[in-house]
Amino acid sequence: MRTREAAGNDPIRRRIVRLVEEVRALPYRWPAPPDGQSAARDGCGTCASKHALLASRLREAGIESAHLVLVGPLVPPALRAVEELRDAAGLLEVHECLTVFTPWAGPLVVDVTWDPPLVARGLPGVVPWDGVSDMPYAIAAEGRAWAIPADRLRPAKEAIRARLYGSGQRAVRDRALAALSALFASWRADAPAA
Repeated sequence: MRTREAAGNDPIRRRIVRLVEEVRALPYRWPAPPDGQSAARDGCGTCASKHALLASRLREAGIESAHLVLVGPLVPPALRAVEELRDAAGLLEVHECLTVFTPWAGPLVVDVTWDPPLVARGLPGVVPWDGVSDMPYAIAAEGRAWAIPADRLRPAKEAIRARLYGSGQRAVRDRALAALSALFASWRADAPAA
């Protein structure tokens, strides 16, 4: 069995870690189209667009991945008292990340949703990623998760959302995501220069 040290010296692993960190560095911004091309073009994205871009870049590097969709709280627990987020504090979100099939550690959860300034402010994440451990999910998963083929991802996520949201709740969710995105932009503006 390979050790973590041996995996750390693997040039393929180092390349994959670099790709993961490059995509994670793109600021989280909502709304945005869910495709990887938009994240590359705009230099920012959502969980959907950032993971679509990462899946594409991994595929180009010869590394397979699969989309993982899970459900958890829309508003991070530490932010539930923020005035603009209070009405959405009880809502769930359908979140997207990846399972990356590595030759050195097997399948690993990779979640690049939160960019480093957001992780520095306490959102889930480990920066830098070691390339041999599962990353934490950007949301607190409630135990429901689905592996969905890429070509059926958008309709599947919408079907799950249709089950989650009652009358008017989708609009509350959208307002909360816009408020989170604005809050995160202010955090980045306040972050010390790297």
